[in-house]
Amino acid sequence: MVRLLALILTLLMLPLAAGAETGLKLSILRDGDGPQPVVGEMIPVIIRAVYDYKIANEKLEITPSTAFDWIQTHPDDWHEERIDGLPKIVMERRLALWPKRAGPLQFGPVRHQLTIINKQSQREDATVVAPPLLLSVGEFPALKGWHFAASEIELTEELSTDAAHLADGETVTRVIRLRVVDALPEQIPPRPVVSENWLITFAAPTRRELVRTESGPETEVIWSWQFRPHTGEPGVLEPVKIPYFNTRSRQIETVEIPALTIGYASFYTGQVPRGVIATGQRLALAAMVALGLASGFGLAAWRLRPDRSGQALRRLRARYGPPALIRRWQAWRKDDLLTLRRLLGEAGAAPERLARLDSQIYGRPPESPVSVPPPHTFG
Repeated sequence: MVRLLALILTLLMLPLAAGAETGLKLSILRDGDGPQPVVGEMIPVIIRAVYDYKIANEKLEITPSTAFDWIQTHPDDWHEERIDGLPKIVMERRLALWPKRAGPLQFGPVRHQLTIINKQSQREDATVVAPPLLLSVGEFPALKGWHFAASEIELTEELSTDAAHLADGETVTRVIRLRVVDALPEQIPPRPVVSENWLITFAAPTRRELVRTESGPETEVIWSWQFRPHTGEPGVLEPVKIPYFNTRSRQIETVEIPALTIGYASFYTGQVPRGVIATGQRLALAAMVALGLASGFGLAAWRLRPDRSGQALRRLRARYGPPALIRRWQAWRKDDLLTLRRLLGEAGAAPERLARLDSQIYGRPPESPVSVPPPHTFG
């Protein structure tokens, strides 16, 4: 008798269970058709539920996976649709998946815990399960260094001032902004390292932010540096190329941080324009040429007549030759009177001039200061 009652109850429940199964459908779908994804490429996915019953409460559970990184890109969309001429309650949840490795992978399964209002207007608990989504993922194209994929990258540069014409001691701030479409912040490569012997560099912490837009996820990255040159001479920071896999062209492409010249404006203003010789420079050059010619003629005459005329020429060179004049001039500029006295003595200066210099060195200082004329006037 007991077995008969159990069998009757089971048979009565079968139609209700079958109706519940046909009225609750849940599936995981790839959003759109496309080529085989590669490691790190975003894959848009929709979890779609179609229900015949009103839902009083719900909780969607996605089985954790080590094969993917994923985020929800849009809020859940609950709405009504007419399917096969009948009104249905539809729920859609949009996700973005990024596979971590190549090969056949699966995402899911997904369970939807529901409290439905059945045909008798009674609350009833139900669990709907979506089978896992199977995906075939290819290897990332051959590339050295950092690997990441994006459908679009936009790079902009901002400078606080003209880096090539800084004021003395001034610092320039350089900001590079990256807008990367269909990528996560942690997938973007680290900030390029800037290290030059001629440059003082301070790098601010990197800023990364994930932005959910109507068209999909975007990552904004900000790299910032402050530069100040050690010297005024300009230096150049070489351009930096950032390679990535373009998911639209299906090729490795690059964006480039442009080259940057850094230097002080005073370096340019302090230089003599090339090809232009000032009047003072022309006179100095003429004097040097004349002095060189005179020294050359004197040396030739001394070699031809190494007797009394040679001795006279040696005395003239000691007194008026360029090396002697330079040494006397340096002693006079440094106020080194002892050295100046010795050099003048060697050059055979007039006794009264040597006496006046001796009185200045050894004698009592006069009431009015003694003025020592420049060395080129000593004879």
